Amino acid sequence: MIKLNEKQEIILKHIKEGKSQRQISKETGISRDTIRKYVKDYESKLAEVNKGLGEIDKIDIIDDITCAPKYKSSPRTKNALTEKVLERLSEFLKENEQKRLRGLSKQQMKKIDMYETLAEEGYQVSYASVVRAVNIIERKKREAYIRPGILARRYCRI
Repeated sequence: MIKLNEKQEIILKHIKEGKSQRQISKETGISRDTIRKYVKDYESKLAEVNKGLGEIDKIDIIDDITCAPKYKSSPRTKNALTEKVLERLSEFLKENEQKRLRGLSKQQMKKIDMYETLAEEGYQVSYASVVRAVNIIERKKREAYIRPGILARRYCRI
């Protein structure tokens, strides 16, 4: 994460020292894409002031240089984990349940097997996404049953 003084340093090196984005990147160790974003933003606001199109004046540009960088922290959408992938994972888990009931517990699919099968079928999903989805699906299925007599004996001494 870039700090306020680094953003100022980037813009001032570009303005005062006339350094290129590549040179600034080498000196600061910050990605050229990030440097390009800050320089482009500054130059577009400067162009608006010079053309007189916007209500932005030099004080606003200075405020922009001195304000902290802003990041998009909106929740990301899950592109790879589609409904088809979730349905397929549910099918794998149902097959595992049936095998467990028949006593074939060693023949169940592991999460890595599910991932590899999905990859072979052409789905572009990461192993971590498969693991997360399987854990969520399995967590929803869990139920707890406590016989009423056990609680009465344990907590209510008569």
